[in-house]
Amino acid sequence: MAPTETLSVRLTAETRATLTEAAHSHDSAGASALAREILEHWARRVRDRQIKSDMKRAVSFMLAHDDWGDDPADFFPAIKEME
Repeated sequence: MAPTETLSVRLTAETRATLTEAAHSHDSAGASALAREILEHWARRVRDRQIKSDMKRAVSFMLAHDDWGDDPADFFPAIKEME
């Protein structure tokens, strides 16, 4: 299992109640586990968007400086999916 960190966040009473209700049908681990899953999913999406953005910038730079003779797709195969 990967090491984890503890993060404390303040929730409104309404949010806490919603998480508690949803946790019963989602997972027996409880509201905090559901909140962690939601936050981790969001963080992965943010990281993935940033990686794609970085790849697009790198490819744009390479295309603007085409005298290198390299095909950006050789370095960033996933860029074909973004076009």
